[in-house]
Amino acid sequence: MVRKDRRPNVLLITCDQWRGDCLSAAGHKVVRTPNADALAAEGVLFRQHYGGAAPCSPARACLYTGLYQMNNRVCRNGTPLDARHGNIALSARSLGYDPTLFGYTDVSPDPRTLAPGDPRLKSYEGVLPGFTVRQLLPEHQKPWLSWLQARGIDSSAGFPDIHRPADELGGTTDSEVTNAPPVYSKDETPAAFLAGEFIRWLGEQERDTPWFAHLSFLSPHPPFIVPEPYNRMYDPAEGPAFQRAVSWQAEAESHPYLAYDLDLQ
Repeated sequence: MVRKDRRPNVLLITCDQWRGDCLSAAGHKVVRTPNADALAAEGVLFRQHYGGAAPCSPARACLYTGLYQMNNRVCRNGTPLDARHGNIALSARSLGYDPTLFGYTDVSPDPRTLAPGDPRLKSYEGVLPGFTVRQLLPEHQKPWLSWLQARGIDSSAGFPDIHRPADELGGTTDSEVTNAPPVYSKDETPAAFLAGEFIRWLGEQERDTPWFAHLSFLSPHPPFIVPEPYNRMYDPAEGPAFQRAVSWQAEAESHPYLAYDLDLQ
């Protein structure tokens, strides 16, 4: 029998670039998210929760440290995270957990803790200190690609071309937007791969030993392509209209950065 004072199991799930309003549980009139809705129904749904920063690395620095961006000082992808800051993995480890990672954390290490020639200094895809890595899935997605190959899927296109519509992989491309699916199925996405690796690891855990796992999904981050049947679930006309100014010149007047960025386009 499990003791009542036993520490709980912890599963931290993150999804990259998922708009907070794109949940049917949050009232979106088109998007259907039954699994996320079930989690919201069983737990707590924060209807006015905001990310601490953007893009990926700064947002994760806020999430992992519990600090505002002005305090953790991670201002862009590639900014090192000061080793003096605590984080969720180190805190969990201090409580007796072995925090285990599936996916990625995109945390650049503090260069003061590494030798000058350490290859980790050349990438922003580092692992948050404190995590044990069970299945890393960096941007090149090679572990997933080799898994596809073992399942008989031709993954020789590599990343990112593997995420193009299947009929474009032979060299012909169509400039028009298409809903055509990729070569992999709904059960062979990077998300399905990571979920499967987590479930396999979960089966190895001792029943009376509490565990802590971080399942870090890249989706719905670009590239924007999904297999059947998800590629045809929605009619674009059903969604709300984009909120834009009357012209890009008018939009550029709202902020200096927009003026700079739009001028490059």
